[in-house]
Amino acid sequence: MILFGKSDWKKAKPFSNKEYQYSYEYFYTLCKKNNIQMYRASYEWYDYKKHIFKHAWIYEGEGANWKKVHNIIPDLIYDKTKARLETYLQKELMSKCYSFINDLSFTRIVDDKFITSLIFPQWSKKSWVINSKKELALALPKLHSSKIVIKPINESGGKDVQILKKSDTLKATNINKEYLVQEFIDSSKGVPGVSKKMHDLRLVFVNNKIIYAYIREPKKGSFLANLAQGGSLVIVPENKLPRSLNPIIKQANDLFATFNPRVYSIDFMFDEKKRPWIVELNSMPGLFFTPEEKPYMLKMYQELLEMFKKKLD
Repeated sequence: MILFGKSDWKKAKPFSNKEYQYSYEYFYTLCKKNNIQMYRASYEWYDYKKHIFKHAWIYEGEGANWKKVHNIIPDLIYDKTKARLETYLQKELMSKCYSFINDLSFTRIVDDKFITSLIFPQWSKKSWVINSKKELALALPKLHSSKIVIKPINESGGKDVQILKKSDTLKATNINKEYLVQEFIDSSKGVPGVSKKMHDLRLVFVNNKIIYAYIREPKKGSFLANLAQGGSLVIVPENKLPRSLNPIIKQANDLFATFNPRVYSIDFMFDEKKRPWIVELNSMPGLFFTPEEKPYMLKMYQELLEMFKKKLD
């Protein structure tokens, strides 16, 4: 069962985007050829008394369609929900009866930007947690860059991220929930040996293995390289990755060794001195692949498939 966030069960199809639909159909078909039946469900469709999923979607195969099914008891749940407190609480209840990939403790650690800044202090910009403009004003003197970054602790996709001139911050910013504030990383010099443009660099892992890596570059006039924010994507072969990342990758593998299996990504930026910094981690790299990523799609799907089979065994 691939577990998602809120969804309208009355919809005629589970996807509105055909590219997303194609990626999932391909993956589900691959799983079925290996004797694994895949389901798709929202955490809202779980019956906490009967401990079953009241509803789910299945894909019936090429030339067929997506079908609604009922009263599902999966052997394994692959978690693709967004990082929200409400969702964590619901999943904790489900975990009393079901096994999850990723382990829920790993998900909480990796998706919390403040926690990850604490466990990778050497490679993370120091962060302050703020809940108000007053707390922001107290943090500002400790920040030494001309621009500052304000971002939610758990959101992904560049949502609600603000990059502001330090001098304009207090008059321009609306602080209505818990945020992180930290120094801006000037990534305009690019990735050493790979790119000369403003960027962030994402590495996608299954356990200790790098499955693929890519650079995201922001659209003109923006600092946000997320694809959801209009950024572009360029695949980076593993043998082209800067060697300065190796100690960070080793530390991540050592720190997270207790969580097996695990699927996650690390986003990096390189500053004007070519030093790498961790921007954030993500416990749920996407199953949707852009045209540029398609050569790596099967590699990722096969790794997930082998992980499912091993976990089920």
